[in-house]
Amino acid sequence: MRPVNMAICAFSVACGGLIGGQPLERLAGVLAFEADGGFPAWAIRVAYAAVSASLILAAGNAFNDVRDIETDRINAPRRPIPSGMVSTAAAVVLSVMLCAAGLILSLPLGGAGIAVAITAAVLLFLYDVRLKGVPLAGNVSVAFLGGLAFVYGGVAGDCIRESLVPAVFAILLHLGRELVKDAEDVEGDREAGLSTAATAWGVRTALRLAAAVLIVLLIATAIPFFNGYFGLPYALVLLFGVWPAVRMGAVLAFRPPARDRISRASLFLKIAMPAGILAVLAGFQGRSPL
Repeated sequence: MRPVNMAICAFSVACGGLIGGQPLERLAGVLAFEADGGFPAWAIRVAYAAVSASLILAAGNAFNDVRDIETDRINAPRRPIPSGMVSTAAAVVLSVMLCAAGLILSLPLGGAGIAVAITAAVLLFLYDVRLKGVPLAGNVSVAFLGGLAFVYGGVAGDCIRESLVPAVFAILLHLGRELVKDAEDVEGDREAGLSTAATAWGVRTALRLAAAVLIVLLIATAIPFFNGYFGLPYALVLLFGVWPAVRMGAVLAFRPPARDRISRASLFLKIAMPAGILAVLAGFQGRSPL
């Protein structure tokens, strides 16, 4: 189920909902409850969305492990299915149950929320059965899902427009990391006959493409500060939290391929994810509505 990825997903959705106003003020309102002793309606909706998204992601992760059993025997033999701890049938049942629960939790969010949840579930399924074996298509689909988490929170928190900024950043970050992961998993993917960016175009090409995407991300994240959309708090978190991790990921990806170097690049980019969420929250804190 990948609990860490589930937590990052839920955190992303929550961020998408918090930026409908001053994040700290919205959060304080949730902690203090409303005058009638209940949670704000938007907070309840965001909570539904956060749990829903994490369950749908977990469903996709479980089904992905079923589909990747042959490659995981080489790339990740300690995972539950290749290690024999869990059967493929049990994993499929778990995946279906998690997906159903995630979709049910989207019902209180209305038509837009349900549409986002169904889109995510369908795209995860298509990724597992088809898109993962198509160079770049699988990477783009996962990156799109990373951005969709913020939009899902924006739908729940009535701030779709504001959620588009972090969604774009998330798409670029996830795309760069997915290309790095292609290079990291090239041995097992090649053995299984999968056509990924690394197996089709070579590890060096996949890594250089990842580095290029990460450079675009570094430039893109600077724009909201220089055009006045975000203030100094955003720049500080960006400068000391996000950019160092993304820069290290890009530098390691651009160097000659080596498995340990590629693994470190992937780790740095994963660290950049929660740091990026904090930067966005800092950016919206104190920002005047347009």
